Amino acid sequence: MSPYRVLDLTEGRALLAGQMLARLGAEVIQVEPPGGRAGDRSFVRAAYAAGKRSVTCDLDRTEGRALFLRLLETADVLIESAEPDAMARRGLDYATLREAFPRLVHVSITPFGSTGPKAGYAATDLTIWAAGGPLLPARRDERAPLRISVPQSLLHAAADAANGALVALFARRVTGRGQHVDVSAQQSVAQATLSSVLAAAVGHENFSIRPQAKNTQANGTGRKLLDLSGSGARTGRTKWVVADGVVELHLAMGPATGRFTNNLFAWMHEEGGCDDRLAAWDWVTLPGRIEANEIGDDEVEHARTLVAAFLAPRTKAELIGNAMRRKLLLAPVLTIADLVDSPQLAARGYFQAVEDAAGRRSLLPGAFAAVDSPAFVPTGAAPEPGQDNAPVYGRIGLAESDIAALQAQGVI
Repeated sequence: MSPYRVLDLTEGRALLAGQMLARLGAEVIQVEPPGGRAGDRSFVRAAYAAGKRSVTCDLDRTEGRALFLRLLETADVLIESAEPDAMARRGLDYATLREAFPRLVHVSITPFGSTGPKAGYAATDLTIWAAGGPLLPARRDERAPLRISVPQSLLHAAADAANGALVALFARRVTGRGQHVDVSAQQSVAQATLSSVLAAAVGHENFSIRPQAKNTQANGTGRKLLDLSGSGARTGRTKWVVADGVVELHLAMGPATGRFTNNLFAWMHEEGGCDDRLAAWDWVTLPGRIEANEIGDDEVEHARTLVAAFLAPRTKAELIGNAMRRKLLLAPVLTIADLVDSPQLAARGYFQAVEDAAGRRSLLPGAFAAVDSPAFVPTGAAPEPGQDNAPVYGRIGLAESDIAALQAQGVI
């Protein structure tokens, strides 16, 4: 993407969109307020502004907006994550800019999209997850859902924004016109429900992400909550303590994934971890037997207890090795130390050491894909706010004296 120039007005985790384009070779210029923003020393900025250039410009001043419009004359893509009305007040919304810059690809990253009744809603990471759907399976029994850990809804949206920008640039090669890539974080996180959205396609019709209350077949009067994860209240019993940490494992039921649980109990039976009767359970058809009261909740809970005892003395490495060989729905919960020491990531050159202008060294994620062709460029450290004012503004015709005057006036 070396021929392309991107102006990046994003902040926080939305910075990832421009960083992905920078890794692909685009010149990404982070446009920041004079003096920078709070959090400029954060790890978020160190990671997601890496490989970019930085200029400062006060977009709330007439002189700053005029200067920014001159930058736009040389840009292919604009990425922003401001509230929709904030961009309109500055005259920098898509409806205004498309008249002057018809070839510009304008990418907006917002919680709920740029239009519609929720466009102006305030949002946090938690409310975006709640509105998007993935918070629902984190609900345990009838209690409140569990919060998603590290804020990441805008990371999903930013990755979608980078992809949308690429598609729009490809379309521009055909049509000659830019377009508005309007990314809603709510819509992005709605796709983060693991394989639940695919259950019907792989044979489990009428799958519900929530435990469903059904009449028992024994007398037609009782109501039983059927948890298709098998682990207990969806996510309540999917984290299992092992010898050196925690693993994620679903005791899945039903035609979509029950066969993987059959594989687990076959292994347990080989090792003496369960009796013949339990090993004979078919977790594919188990939901029907539970609904018919052939198998009680106490028996399912006993199976979970045996699983916990079976996993406890084993290491994450041992368990993931068996998961691959035996086809189990299991994954280790890695710590930061696990990731840094990962032989897999080392073999793929995932981490890259960078040094900023002050001599501080950081270990950052490298290319986000491994390919044979030279698709990615080495990244540099995140820039200091305004460190590239002279070369970038000089390229649009400003003399050193002009730049110094704008800086003295607080415009840049």
